[in-house]
Amino acid sequence: MYELTSKQDRYRELMQVGWQWRQLKLLKWNGFAHNKKQLESGELALFCPACPQPGINAPQPAERNSDDPEWIYARSLVMDGNFKAEHLHPTCPEDEVWLTDGLCFMVTRDKYKAHLASANEHVQMSECNNHRAVNQANASQHKLEATGIGGCACAQHGCFVPHSIVDFQKGERQMNMDYTLCHALSHHTNGLTRALTFYDINCQYDKHFRRRVNESPYMSIPAGMEIVPGIGLWHVHGHQDKCYEQPE
Repeated sequence: MYELTSKQDRYRELMQVGWQWRQLKLLKWNGFAHNKKQLESGELALFCPACPQPGINAPQPAERNSDDPEWIYARSLVMDGNFKAEHLHPTCPEDEVWLTDGLCFMVTRDKYKAHLASANEHVQMSECNNHRAVNQANASQHKLEATGIGGCACAQHGCFVPHSIVDFQKGERQMNMDYTLCHALSHHTNGLTRALTFYDINCQYDKHFRRRVNESPYMSIPAGMEIVPGIGLWHVHGHQDKCYEQPE
């Protein structure tokens, strides 16, 4: 036994014990209590049971019925950010230990930092209406480690995609949302050839998305994946007529 120097040290120790206990419970609930298997990204988080996931709740391409419509094997995703989920810089960074780094809903920390360090943000004002996500892209608060979070969720049931949630450092920038979308498109999508993505500024965001992905060594899109961009009904009425799909 030893005597702690202050109540703050005692509180910090109790918090650390609590975090370790919750991690052990999480491993147990996901079947890793007595298994030394190397965990993969997002393996401690559950995704939507209704979204098509080949090999889990949907057949592989070779096993599908030829009469099945193609749309039932399409992934539907909605993208958005949350500016209320702020995080201050830690007072004791040396005490920060990432017990489940990249194993739940948040992306792997070091790989995400490497992406941000190499990405070039092309600042462009909205060509449509006054969208909050675009105009807050350069908003920075020096006291905050994270100005918010962004991610992808199932468009039908609102279930977040494991290993696709990212932190914002300076507002809702394209480099942040590119990273979350690429990881969401790769989560249990082997055998899926189409994804519908809904974003309130998709009329601008999707224009150079593939170019930004091709220029990055840290992002990729599944081969053969067709991305169909869209704008949700809640936001589309604030757009201009040119943002709507034009008949051929």
